Amino acid sequence: MAQPARSRDLVFLRLPLRVLGVSVVNCFRGFYHHGDTENTESRSDFKPVSIRGGQAMHKISFLSHKICSVSLALLILGVFASMVMGQVIGEPYRIDDKQVKKTIERIEKQSDKFRGSLDAGLDKSRFNGSTREDDINAFVKDFYRETKHLHDQFDHHKSVASDVESVLDRAARIDGFMSRYPLTSKTQTDWAALKTNLDELAAAFNVSPRWAGYRNYPTATAVSDVPYRISDKEVEQIIHRIEKQSDRFRSALDAALDKSRLDGTRREDDINAFVKDFYKETKTLHEHFDQHKSTGADVQSVLERGSHIDEFMRRTRLKKNVEREWSNLKMNLDELARVYGVTWRWGY
Repeated sequence: MAQPARSRDLVFLRLPLRVLGVSVVNCFRGFYHHGDTENTESRSDFKPVSIRGGQAMHKISFLSHKICSVSLALLILGVFASMVMGQVIGEPYRIDDKQVKKTIERIEKQSDKFRGSLDAGLDKSRFNGSTREDDINAFVKDFYRETKHLHDQFDHHKSVASDVESVLDRAARIDGFMSRYPLTSKTQTDWAALKTNLDELAAAFNVSPRWAGYRNYPTATAVSDVPYRISDKEVEQIIHRIEKQSDRFRSALDAALDKSRLDGTRREDDINAFVKDFYKETKTLHEHFDQHKSTGADVQSVLERGSHIDEFMRRTRLKKNVEREWSNLKMNLDELARVYGVTWRWGY
């Protein structure tokens, strides 16, 4: 079963944090017993130590305090790192339409800044009036044209990954020039900022640019099999279809269970619990989506609950209409997984 990226990455922190945690607990346990002089003096096996031995014990105690302090500091640092890591990895995977529009507008604004510094840099360089200057100006002109086309397509809700790839391909040609012929530091800084904006755009449309090695200027590579940017409205429609189909499946399942040998059994309780959990996670996903906070982890939770139901359905023979309703619901869930870029395979 696929795991969300957040779970895979945080697992590497669990063991060292657990070890540090045990170390700190033992330290405080040691402090407690060390300070409990009344208890120590009452023990029959307590023996006084010499002055030299006392000095040695004092040094050991001081060293233990140091080790415990370092362990505690590392534990706090580790917990903080895991929190930060969770925030970075768990940040919203689903970028809403407003954010995409802002990204495109940032690209247009930063393009103007880059073009200004590029023109100034070329005028003071050995490329002024040369064929290479004509080449880079042509690359920038093509980049502007494709960026405008993408913006138009997005405004008309027709933007697709190929539109973004066209922008990235033109940007790759500029990047090739900038890598071979560095101009002023201002030009390099403006181009680096524009590349960052383009990376955000690529992520929003599920494509991945390859900035290094652009001699032949290859096209961008698709990250998932979703060929186009799915709008917020379309994602909401998918979630609504899942909720509606879930109701149809639950109704057919209840009717079939009431007339089966599982009626009133523990297995009926199990499947009802699975369905209840599935409904709860679907509701959470919908709420997060409405708040523009939905992530791949939210979708993963829905799919994992769905897998429990799927296992029950594969092991239990019910009426055909129940199997049909579940099959339809699985198709909706597969569509949801693709939209959020979650790799998922049902167990067969």
